[in-house]
Amino acid sequence: MVCSDQSDHTPTGSAAYLTDQAAYDKLLRSYPVTLDGVPPKRSKRVSLAGQYECYCYDRWRSEQLELRVQHVLEHFARRLPSESRVKAWIEKQGWSSNISDAASIVQQWKPSGGIDVAMNSAVLQKFCRTQRWKGLSVAEIEGEGRGVVVTRPFAWGEVVCDYHGKVVSRQEGLVTHAATAEQESGYMFFYNSGQVARCIDAHEEECLCHPGMYTFNRLINHSSKKANLRPRLYSVDGKDVILFTAIRNIKVQEELLFDYGVNRKSFAGEGLDLVWL
Repeated sequence: MVCSDQSDHTPTGSAAYLTDQAAYDKLLRSYPVTLDGVPPKRSKRVSLAGQYECYCYDRWRSEQLELRVQHVLEHFARRLPSESRVKAWIEKQGWSSNISDAASIVQQWKPSGGIDVAMNSAVLQKFCRTQRWKGLSVAEIEGEGRGVVVTRPFAWGEVVCDYHGKVVSRQEGLVTHAATAEQESGYMFFYNSGQVARCIDAHEEECLCHPGMYTFNRLINHSSKKANLRPRLYSVDGKDVILFTAIRNIKVQEELLFDYGVNRKSFAGEGLDLVWL
């Protein structure tokens, strides 16, 4: 950035004896860098920073720009946004200047923030609520039937999708599992929530909470050796949510896989008969 106002102004008083860093520190005490703030007028900068007013102006704006870009990236901490979504969110902040373009911000993006607080993201909460996850497609996998592939790259640590279905007790899940056709019996996700054993029942393609919509995340296949996803349990407003996070970089058209936690020796050897293995 270049200070635009270069008219001559001779500093007076103590401002004439400051170093550039001391001048900037003095200016910050009166005009700290904030997301929505504006730099002081030139007359104020001159009175505080003397001959370094232009340096202080450029540095102030540079630090605000960095702060704003980081703020945008943190908003999309666990999920890569599109340029249009970044642009819309920036416009919502009311910043008309001193902000990078959306394309530049998307290029800088990488997963950030602790995985423990991933579900604090309003973006991820929206995807879980609407089930409109992006970048995924159902495909026929040779020798496996249907599976899920990605239509864009996913970065290590990025949230890819959730496992969606009706949350029931473990006992209810077992009853449904026993009464379900063998080809559909792999769509029951058993887990422990604290001391309570539960199950996400996704054996029906169309869930009751999203009529007319097929939640294909249930079609993610099993692999213990080639898994590229890891499930993790969260609680949002008292409801259990299981998110799948990439455990390595995932390439376009790569199939999504996670370890179901069972193998052909499970269930006293009865795992040999599990068609979904």
